[in-house]
Amino acid sequence: MKPLLISLPDALAHWRGTAHELADKCNEILAGVPSLTDDAGAANERLIRHYVQVGVLTPPEREGREAVFGLRQVVEFLATRYLLRDGWPLAKAAEIVRATDVPGLTQLIPAERPRTRAEEVVAKYRRSAEMEALPVAAAARSVVQQGMKSETPLDRAADISRRRVSLEENLKALGNDAGRPERHRIVRIELTPWCHVHVDARQLGEMSEDIPAILGAALTQALQEERIQKGK
Repeated sequence: MKPLLISLPDALAHWRGTAHELADKCNEILAGVPSLTDDAGAANERLIRHYVQVGVLTPPEREGREAVFGLRQVVEFLATRYLLRDGWPLAKAAEIVRATDVPGLTQLIPAERPRTRAEEVVAKYRRSAEMEALPVAAAARSVVQQGMKSETPLDRAADISRRRVSLEENLKALGNDAGRPERHRIVRIELTPWCHVHVDARQLGEMSEDIPAILGAALTQALQEERIQKGK
């Protein structure tokens, strides 16, 4: 899986803010990762509130009448942006985020560098979670020893992401500069059991009235040319 971020800013360790401030903070981090902003665009307060509503972001804490976000929601937003860029629909990304704790989501962040203060805080979350999960971990090891593998939603996402990266590399090696397969809906018209016409469905709605006649003439000419070639 390709890394999500170069690093998490130290100031995130104890960061807290409103929905508007969360959007600004995420945009600040995403500015260093252009590949995550090209298609999805910038974060804004409306998007933050929508993400909370659909379950992508954990609901904020309440301080009086104020809704306050923190490090957890920053990590959730960035992980979601990565999943969306990797082709996951928003509903599925929300499902993965809901089923994964903060330490799990930070697996999308590369560790081949010194930890920042923010990542040290996340590491503490991980250690605490690991201590609480010791009895569960023992049971999990027993299951693995019996030949079964426990897989989290994030594990499945990571595996699919790795396969997509491999596909991209292979397609580029074959001359597909975009590195992704193009998908088009095709309309198949069966004129006879031995003659089928395939048309790009996108073109049907844009086709002018004279195009079918021109296509018919072109098909006639092409068939005549094939008969001549076969005759030789």
